[in-house]
Amino acid sequence: MSNTNHDNKIMSVQKLDRNIFQRLFGICATKRPARKDSWRADDGRITVDLKAIPELSAKGTAVRIDGKELGSPLLLVHGDDGVFHAFENRCTHGKRALDPVPGTETIQCCSVGTSTFNYDGALIEGPAKGPLQVYNVEHTGDALIITA
Repeated sequence: MSNTNHDNKIMSVQKLDRNIFQRLFGICATKRPARKDSWRADDGRITVDLKAIPELSAKGTAVRIDGKELGSPLLLVHGDDGVFHAFENRCTHGKRALDPVPGTETIQCCSVGTSTFNYDGALIEGPAKGPLQVYNVEHTGDALIITA
C-alpha cells in the first residue's frame, strides 16, 4: 500500500520525452545509484541510506535498484508530492522498466505503450493489464525502509 493519498489532480497524461529507439528497446531513463553501498536487502526489507544517494535529494527524482539480493527490481521515487514511493520496476504490460514523469505525480512504462500509473500504482492510461506492485516506504531520518 502506498504511503500517500491522492486526489486525482491529473487532467491529461503527459508522456516522458523519449525517442522511438528508446521506446522500442525499452531503454529506461532512470539510472542506478552511483554508490553501490547506498542500500542493502535483509529479510524482505530494503534499507536505503539517503545520504549515500544524492540522486534522490530533489522532488521528482528516482533511482532503480536491482541485484541478486532482491526478488524483483525496484523503482524508488522521491515524488513531486515530497513523499518517497517504491514500486516493483516492471510494467504489467510486457514487464518493461518504469520511469517517473517529472511534474506529474505519475510513473510511466519505458516502452511504446507508455502505460501510465499514479503513485498509488493505479493504471491511468495505456495497455497495461493492471496496477503496479507498490511497496510500503517508511522514512526515518536519513534512511528509507522498504517492505512488501
